[in-house]
Amino acid sequence: MFKTFHGWRIVASSGFINMFSVGIPFYAYSVFYIHLQDEFNAGRFLISSTLSIMIIAAGVFAPICGQLVDKFSLKNILSIGAIIFGLGLISLSFCQTYYQFLIVYGSIVALGMTLFGNLATAKLISNWFKKKIGSAIGFAALGISLSGVFIPPITVYLINLYGWRLTYVIFGIFIILFFVPFCRYLIVNKPSDINQNKDNDEIAEEIDNNITDKIMSTLDILKVPTFWVLILIFSLQFCANLGVYSHIFPYATDLGFDASKAGIAVSVGALGAAFGKIVFGKLIDIVSAKKTLWVSIIIQGSGIILVSFFSNYYPLLISIFIMSLGLGGTVPLMNILFSKTFSSINFGKALGIAVPFMVPIQVVGGPLSGWLYDINGNYDLAFYLNTAVCFLAFLFVFILKIPDNKQS
Repeated sequence: MFKTFHGWRIVASSGFINMFSVGIPFYAYSVFYIHLQDEFNAGRFLISSTLSIMIIAAGVFAPICGQLVDKFSLKNILSIGAIIFGLGLISLSFCQTYYQFLIVYGSIVALGMTLFGNLATAKLISNWFKKKIGSAIGFAALGISLSGVFIPPITVYLINLYGWRLTYVIFGIFIILFFVPFCRYLIVNKPSDINQNKDNDEIAEEIDNNITDKIMSTLDILKVPTFWVLILIFSLQFCANLGVYSHIFPYATDLGFDASKAGIAVSVGALGAAFGKIVFGKLIDIVSAKKTLWVSIIIQGSGIILVSFFSNYYPLLISIFIMSLGLGGTVPLMNILFSKTFSSINFGKALGIAVPFMVPIQVVGGPLSGWLYDINGNYDLAFYLNTAVCFLAFLFVFILKIPDNKQS
């Protein structure tokens, strides 16, 4: 009845966008880490605060951006976000002090990443999928982890050739010149724009499903107990993620491995997270949300313990892979569970409202690990604390109530 269903092309496009919108400010930053420390003569507490500052700023921008993605053309929002994001990356190259760097990272880069990133792409996918949203979001989130496989080695290569400043300029120009036309010509906001339906279902079924989806006010969303439990679980997982993964590159160099091997360690973590996104995206379509979350958290916490135990290279890589396999489920599971709880119509608003509440917990991980390193000279205590954070998230899953039969 219809031409080839366009939804899976949207998934692929969203994954490609996620690869750069998260990969450059997050995964590549672990490579810039040592260079920024040398350039600005700053301690690891201050350097590791950058990602936390970005997350705090994104938390401020998220409620507004959440409203925008629910109301306006996602094609336009992603295009504008790409321009802002690219200009922010270029601006980083002109910073003369680390505080200037922090300001740019926490303003222009954070705003661009929020508009040109997971909030918009997850909303886009929820416009296209209902029954298979778990798999669709899982595959799209795969781009985030694949960025960790490809972008760190590329970043190492570019920095070796041109230095860290020009590398940011190259990334910024690429984002603007490539992704603005990419979004304008390849993104389709919703199935009805090209005479298709969610999951390529019949029109009557699509209409019936939409009748039950009602727009919720901010107060309505805040009154849902599940909203707060989801915030606690995922903010704790993100906290543990930042507390360990953002320090993998310097941790590997501390163990005596060169920049190339440390970069591979970061990439192995990204590869594990990539598998995690596929596994948990599929798993939540098959088993309950609670079981899926428990498995994700257990694997993440166990991996952190293993990372702290091994100092030999290959056992360390295996440990990083295991840890990342668990944390890889965090982003797709968060998107899926918010969509299941609030429907695609309210997804952007609900997730946008949630982000500021998540920020105070999740931003602690990176700087705390850096601070503990500065005072102890190692990451042992930091990694043990992040394991405990995973255990706390595990406990909160017991009180989580998700309508597993609601494919939304």
